[in-house]
Amino acid sequence: MRIFDFADPAYGNRRCVLTIGVFDGLHRGHEKIIDTCVARAREKGVESVVVTFSSNPKMEKGREEKLPALMSTGDFSQILSEKGVDSLAVIDFSDNMSKLSGEEFMALLCTSYRLEAMIVGNSFRCGNPAQSAGPAELEKLLRKYTSSASLEVVPPVLVKGTEVSSTLVRRCLLTGDTEYASVLLGRAYSLDLRSVDFERRADNRLFYSIRAFRQLLPKAGAYEVKAAGIAESAPMSGPADCDAEAVIGKDGLVLDLHARIIPDRISFPSGE
Repeated sequence: MRIFDFADPAYGNRRCVLTIGVFDGLHRGHEKIIDTCVARAREKGVESVVVTFSSNPKMEKGREEKLPALMSTGDFSQILSEKGVDSLAVIDFSDNMSKLSGEEFMALLCTSYRLEAMIVGNSFRCGNPAQSAGPAELEKLLRKYTSSASLEVVPPVLVKGTEVSSTLVRRCLLTGDTEYASVLLGRAYSLDLRSVDFERRADNRLFYSIRAFRQLLPKAGAYEVKAAGIAESAPMSGPADCDAEAVIGKDGLVLDLHARIIPDRISFPSGE
């Protein structure tokens, strides 16, 4: 999978099926949209392109509380690659970008790519709030700025009658309900520790400063987790995993591993 800056002209002018969104956490609703994008691209024999943002536009503009992401960029790109996405384009969410109207943004999108189809969720909107465009407007704009691109709106995924959303996943984590968060995500919520420095304490527990995390930590408390990483010494070697206890406090996370491994990630209890 290619990863490139949305503004890079070297990757434009390709026939493609495209979807766009923040996709924070890649929950079940996001996966349905992306799977549809990949499937339609294969049917048409063109590329599948996922367009996302360097930061959450609603949080950057103060329309939502600014919180860390639900997923690391490494995990995000890995899952997209496993799903068969051909290209990931990242928009640098600048002040100028935030001022575009829905129509201006769509004009930019349609002149940057040769769209065969656009796939969005039912709640998708683009452009500044005063001049934004949702699914109803997007159909008209695609007819205006492309020769034949179609729009497909993917219905939401419901769990227990409630629409799955990143906001709901965050709410679960902030209240300590990691099990329900995992149900919404379709996988156990995990923290990617590969780029997070730690301090080994005298009792061999690992301490991670809260300032080192770019992912959202669940509510303060003790959690039984699964750790995966690399064995430190014999008799184990190579990839390994073990049970562990993670204690989240105001200063950081303390990890008590039940085996000698250097963890790449920890996964919280799953509801399934």
